[in-house]
Amino acid sequence: MNNPVQNIIRASTRTIGEPLNILTFPTHERYETMLCKTGHNFYAFRANGIKNWNESYAKLPPNYVILDESLGDLQVPNYVDFDLVLSQNKFGQFQIASQLAKKMHLPMISLEHTLPVPNWSQEVKEQTRLMRGDINLFISEYSIGEWKWDVREDTDVITHGVDTDLFKPLDCDKDNHSLSVVNDWINRDWCCGFSIWQRVIEGLPHRVIGDTKGLSKPSSSIEELVSAYQTSRIFLNTSTISPIPTALLEAMSCSCAVVSTATCMIPEIIEHGVDGFITNNEEEMREYLELLSSDEELALEMGKKARQKIVNHYSKEQFVNQWLDIFYEASKVTFRG
Repeated sequence: MNNPVQNIIRASTRTIGEPLNILTFPTHERYETMLCKTGHNFYAFRANGIKNWNESYAKLPPNYVILDESLGDLQVPNYVDFDLVLSQNKFGQFQIASQLAKKMHLPMISLEHTLPVPNWSQEVKEQTRLMRGDINLFISEYSIGEWKWDVREDTDVITHGVDTDLFKPLDCDKDNHSLSVVNDWINRDWCCGFSIWQRVIEGLPHRVIGDTKGLSKPSSSIEELVSAYQTSRIFLNTSTISPIPTALLEAMSCSCAVVSTATCMIPEIIEHGVDGFITNNEEEMREYLELLSSDEELALEMGKKARQKIVNHYSKEQFVNQWLDIFYEASKVTFRG
């Protein structure tokens, strides 16, 4: 384990551009695949309640190591000089990450992907707002507002990025159906809008991908998922509580014509009637699906504009550069008492 002196020596002798060693937790495979494009090394701590990496969502990058949960705290390799700890949620990771950071005398980045659960008590909400790292990140300004976060110099926003070289259009005929990509959709009706989807899609051609028992199966590989986006004319998103649905951005990057709920940060991403249709009215949502299904030219044009929006504002390069800056700033914090 790192000690204060070791941490200071590591920081003072580390050369510019040398990859950092970052202790984190498996959270979102495709998000973390993008993080790995920073060139740093990631070691994923495992514990009860923390998920494993699912290679059907993304292949394990060569600079991402899954540690052995059976070893407990000993899973952290003592031959690695760690530079910082990255927590990716306050629902179980933060507590472990904070303990590890203090024990190893390392700075900690606290990243929050999600929004507060609506039925949380005021006491719980106040407790989560006290969970601060040395640097605190959110995926949207909207998220900061929903958490009622005390914004200081240690707070920043990094929006999602999409690998537009992987999630790209294919010059082919598109199937005239509405694609949705959601995991555990039925059980997560409260935040992913399964009931909305059922009512809106009734009688219309559709396809669902995702690990939802009794409804759909996940794609067998990232290539299969990309193909599904590329060959679908329409993408339907019904999320109600998700700052920035990853699947929505991926579908736009593949030039799907998008119909979505107008919740959270989605109205900041999609310009209604230009690069997608957004509404919280279920009748209107169905009308947009029917319109795009009957007007192939409109769907193609809207899909092209959706792709351009991702390239211009949610690119891999922008995401990676922002994270490189954050990791550099965090690495300069040489001691955590």
